[in-house]
Amino acid sequence: MDNACLSACGAWSILGGVSAGRSAPGAALVGAATEVGSATELGAVISRWVGRAVPHEGYMLAAVDPVTGAGCFLARGHGYTTAAARQLTLGERLNCDHPFPFQRLVAGPCHVGVLNTDGPVRRRSPTMRAVMADLGVGSELRLALVDGGTTWGGLVLLRPRGARPFSPDEASRAQHLARDIVAALRRYATGVPPEPNRLGAPPGVLVLGADETILSATPSARIWIRELETLPAAALAAPDLPMESTIWHLTQSVRGPEEPTPTRGPGMPGLTRVPTPRGWIAIRAQPMPTGAIAVTIQAAAGKELLSAVALWQGLSPRERVVIDHVLEGLSSKQIARRLHVSPHTLNDHLKSIYRKAGVSTREELLSRFLN
Repeated sequence: MDNACLSACGAWSILGGVSAGRSAPGAALVGAATEVGSATELGAVISRWVGRAVPHEGYMLAAVDPVTGAGCFLARGHGYTTAAARQLTLGERLNCDHPFPFQRLVAGPCHVGVLNTDGPVRRRSPTMRAVMADLGVGSELRLALVDGGTTWGGLVLLRPRGARPFSPDEASRAQHLARDIVAALRRYATGVPPEPNRLGAPPGVLVLGADETILSATPSARIWIRELETLPAAALAAPDLPMESTIWHLTQSVRGPEEPTPTRGPGMPGLTRVPTPRGWIAIRAQPMPTGAIAVTIQAAAGKELLSAVALWQGLSPRERVVIDHVLEGLSSKQIARRLHVSPHTLNDHLKSIYRKAGVSTREELLSRFLN
């Protein structure tokens, strides 16, 4: 393992891990996440908060669907351009062209790594170093946001060439902040009503060629992409629809080569659930025999929505089972009998579910998830 990661993990061991309680600064970050209206605003808030402990000039913050691991929202500031970020993603996916790929950081035990353009590194990273040099980046710190055994996203911090590189102590500090950053991500996501997006448009469909160009798109696809609030109005009005970042990253997960997981891998359909101010959107990517990829965008509903929202909301495994049975239309008496619990215990589970979902009755719960 490279020295930057070893030193950071060593310092982390001395810290003894993240404490069970939330620090006052962490509580302030989570409170601020409640007030933001977009992923872009959230990224700026988290960057400023992290900057007090780990100063940086640029950043990229990516949240992932906690069930599938596919990206669900992204924010960046003064960092890699969209083109550069995609080039780095392709280099890492196809050529393992990074000494600290996110998959490795997620697996741990060290969730942070630092790459300096002028420093020695045991692994090859020519694409990475070339992109960093072209953009004037001298040092990159990347942090996998893992908490409670679940991956929630990643954070990349950047410093320009000529500035002091990120130190092992700063890497340790960044890892120490990860739990509060995850809490802010979850607060932002749970601020969105746990219900299907209320846009009301028919599903949008895009067909992407092997060269990443959009071969065709339905009119409603533009409407749904606008709902993601990631592209400027001018880009959406252009005759040729540009590639939206969340969709692009999802298509990469189904192209391969990539180490497969039970829910994600080359040739498998891809899925991500995206929180928006009007509810949740589901984006699916399906490889076609021709090498193209079909992408559909529509409101997320039912169990497809539940599986993601349950993790964002912090529902227990038993509570998820209870909701599954509720969505199947079983009565409380039938659910209690099936789970071998008393009606009183089941009622406690339902009360907890209602509180986390922001509803007060079974009818409201069904209405939210089934639209």
